[in-house]
Amino acid sequence: MITGQLKRIIELQSLQQESAAETNNICAVVSGKGGTGKTVFSVLLSDILSRKNRKVLLIDLDLNLANIHFLLNENPHKSLNDYFAHHEELQNIIKNYAENLHIIYGLNSYSISDIPFKSSLEKLLKDIQSLSEKYDLVILDLGAGLSEFTLKALKISAIKIILTVPEATSVMDAYAVIKMFENYDKPANFHVVMNRCLDKTDGNDSFAKLSRAVSGFLKSSVKFLAAISESKDIRQSVAEQDLLKDEVRTSKFTNEFLMAAEEIDKFIHLTNINQPSKSASSRTAKNISKSTLIL
Repeated sequence: MITGQLKRIIELQSLQQESAAETNNICAVVSGKGGTGKTVFSVLLSDILSRKNRKVLLIDLDLNLANIHFLLNENPHKSLNDYFAHHEELQNIIKNYAENLHIIYGLNSYSISDIPFKSSLEKLLKDIQSLSEKYDLVILDLGAGLSEFTLKALKISAIKIILTVPEATSVMDAYAVIKMFENYDKPANFHVVMNRCLDKTDGNDSFAKLSRAVSGFLKSSVKFLAAISESKDIRQSVAEQDLLKDEVRTSKFTNEFLMAAEEIDKFIHLTNINQPSKSASSRTAKNISKSTLIL
């Protein structure tokens, strides 16, 4: 028979394990449909945080349409193709894109035989968790919609960001993603980014509708992360395959990404506090305010 004190110890250990799972440094970015700007957001968020002296690993996990290499005009020497087909270690396919920004380029599937087995995908997620200990933040750029793999990737991620645009169908798709994940796992506080907004009201109104639906039907909640304006600079940079060019980094709209970046940065700080060994070995982040950050 378990004594009251022993029962309490077991409960505390269980809570600590759950807390550890929910305070890791993995951030998943997902959308209900394609065309929301999910990958552009993932790249720019990674770039901003790396320029705040955070060590960031960006992983292209869109297993159908990997395109981070396209946005950066890169011809990867190694990618997830090498991980799956040639059994390369995950750490050996990392590209040191910048001092604090590392990238794992995605899988290019040329035929059915290129699609990884379920066991290989599960191993990938475990390897990502192990690799995350070397970084301040790992950002997973997931495919649009929800596959079983996407659900599992969301489950291991402490931060869950969902991108949508203000159009009603896109907001409904975002709601469907949240509902499916909560049916798969448990209620989760998704962070919502309203992208390609015509103005601030456009984004705020659309978020309010999504929030009411989640609260009313799912009895859970979502958090507002940022409203990002439609941008000609972004469209042009994507067409030119030069997403991180100076014109984009210094564009006025890029400041809208700072709201999201600063919220994620707070989470990184808290995660490092909760992991003393990691905090002691990581570099001290520069104290760069919103007004002095040069993008």
